[in-house]
Parts: sequence; structure tokens; C-alpha cells
Amino acid sequence: MIETAELLGAGIAKALLGREVVPDDLPFVTGPIGLLGSKASDEMMMNCDVLFMIGTSFPYAEWLPDEGSCRGVEIDIDGRMIGIRYPMDAHVVGDAKETLRELIPLLRRKEDRSWREEIEENVRAWDAVMDKRAAQSFEGKINPQAVAHELSPLLPDGAILTADSGSATNWWARHIKLRDGMRASLSGTLATMGPGVPYAIAARFAYPDRPVICFVGDGAFQMNGMNEMLTVKRYADRMA
Repeated sequence: MIETAELLGAGIAKALLGREVVPDDLPFVTGPIGLLGSKASDEMMMNCDVLFMIGTSFPYAEWLPDEGSCRGVEIDIDGRMIGIRYPMDAHVVGDAKETLRELIPLLRRKEDRSWREEIEENVRAWDAVMDKRAAQSFEGKINPQAVAHELSPLLPDGAILTADSGSATNWWARHIKLRDGMRASLSGTLATMGPGVPYAIAARFAYPDRPVICFVGDGAFQMNGMNEMLTVKRYADRMA
């Protein structure tokens, strides 16, 4: 995907369930898209001349370009998913990685990089907004966004991140920057409250040698996550 974006002079926006696919520290990665998305992603979507969707069931058409405003190309392993969010001009059914490998030799490098430069400037502007928001305080109380913002650069390499549903999901999506090799997931399809800690437990069972961090708000933790501490205690010896 990164090689494709480099050839096309394109940017990459990510649905929350695809956060781990490319790292956030690339200057042309605009971050999340949708309700919990970034302004950089929105600017890119609303002004692009081609929408290239790869392996995504992103459900919110209102955060995609207006119908007819640009051409559309979509790759998905399930042909039934193609074109359900935006009318596509090219329908490509196949595995994303294998399809891109076949496609890349057919692409011509775009020499005019003005679109890429605009995307990168929008990313820098959005990052500055996030910095400013996280630094706000209210009568001596910190902005909760600061928790995610300050955590992000402290995350260990190879960390696996899970998130629960709620206000904390917003800060997890916008303020935490994933680096190469990190993994992340949440209940993106259902937006169900309560899976954050169980997801983290499952991740630790699957990858006992990797640090696992769950980002969960007070409501979800009190209603669901706290109970799962019993599970952690019971299987602590199997979680390395």
C-alpha cells in the first residue's frame, strides 16, 4: 500500500479496524476517517479525483466523496462488498496484497507532487490541532485527551493496543500514533461496549511475549472490564 501511494502521490486514510495496516508516522498518512476521523482525512476525501478503496467495509458514505465527484477503484476479496459505499468504475476482486503486487508494475509514477504536498501540510496542521487540544486545561484540570496524547510516544515497540467503546475511543483514534510493527483492534463493526479488556486478554494469550495495552474509559471498565480482572488473575501464569 505504501509503494502504491508513493507512485500515485496519494495519501492514506484508515478505518479504525485498519489502523495497524500502515504506520501513522508516515507524513502522507492522514489517520482515521469517519466520525472519529481527522480533518486531514476529510480534506483528502472531499477533494480527491480518484477514490481507491482497499479491503475495507467502511460503513459511512457521508465521509466519502460526493457521488460522481471522482472516479472510484476498489479491491476486495469479497466481490459482494465492492461498490456498496461508493459507485466504483473499476471492481477488482482479489486478495489486497497479491492484487497490489500485480497492479504496481502497471502504475506510472505521478511527477506532479502538489497533491501529496497538500496532504502532508494538512497532516501537519491537524497534528498541531491535536497538540493544542491535548495541552488545554480547565481550572487546573487536564483535558482527558492528554492521557492518550502523552501515552503515544511512550508506547513500547511491538505493542498490541485494544480499545473499548465510548469517549475514550475518540482519543485512542486521534491521539495515539501507531508505529511499524504495532497491532491494534477494537469493536469497530458493532461499536459494542465491553470488549476492550477481553480483547487485551486474548491478545496476551496469542502473543505472550508482546506488551498489550488496553485503552478503556471509566464507564466500560466499571460495567465490564473490572470483572475481567478475575480472568487476568486466573490465567496470570499463562500470560508470561
